Amino acid sequence: MSSEQEIEKVRHRAAETLEKGLAFIKSHGTELTVLRAHALLGAEPIEKMTEQVGLYQTERGGFRPLGLAAGGAVGFADEFAGAGLSEEVAGTIEALSALSDLGELQAPYVESAARFLGEEQAEDGGWGSPDQPAEKRLFVTGMLAGLLGRTRVVRPVVLSEAGGFIGALWSRDRIEGPVWPALTAFAVFFSGVDHDEADGALQWIGRELEIGYRRRVYDATTTLRGLLHCQALGLPGASFDVVALLEDLLNEQGGDGGFAELVPGGEALRVEPTLDAMLGILRLCSVI
Repeated sequence: MSSEQEIEKVRHRAAETLEKGLAFIKSHGTELTVLRAHALLGAEPIEKMTEQVGLYQTERGGFRPLGLAAGGAVGFADEFAGAGLSEEVAGTIEALSALSDLGELQAPYVESAARFLGEEQAEDGGWGSPDQPAEKRLFVTGMLAGLLGRTRVVRPVVLSEAGGFIGALWSRDRIEGPVWPALTAFAVFFSGVDHDEADGALQWIGRELEIGYRRRVYDATTTLRGLLHCQALGLPGASFDVVALLEDLLNEQGGDGGFAELVPGGEALRVEPTLDAMLGILRLCSVI
């Protein structure tokens, strides 16, 4: 079989996987997660999902929880709780992450969200409760600063102060082993914000992500979720075979169409990992 035929076979399998994944989300997801899946697949206008996200915005510019963070490659809810994050800031991470996946971080209401986050930033440059250790606030700070860095509306001082917080925590030791939250926090920050450490840090981050994937510390869904938070399919220092990564991802689907079969707590907590996997499949298929 020629390489073209092999790729076409993988594409066909990917289409079937997406169909089954959508059926799983329709059975176990909320109305918003179903709309999000349809928007990613092109079955609904992206603008419709963007409008729905906007309905969750508060008068201050933050967001009420969208209910998208219960599962996923990492339990966002656990990271939010560990950082002592307010409900409104947690909801804002959910909203900006969902908009990033849709390529909609330039939505008009993002400017007021950026102002809100600037007001919520602690004196040390991080987000979350100052009573919590900096290490417990690393994930939420890296995610927020990295997402804000991809907008055109954040004040430079917000990113500069966040850079001081992240820079003080950065070290190669902190990203070794099964530490997806720290690895992703640094990856999203350094790929989204101009920082003196960025070039060298991303080389080490890419290397550790690839090592983790090859050693099966991180499965394909988790690996791709980290990359997609960076709006990328690769990082400096990493060398992924796109087709092999796609095939690994397809193999992680369960018989019921969902992903993350080993996640405790039932099917509802597998909806977000299934959305993650579907987004990864779409992105990988776009480049093969």
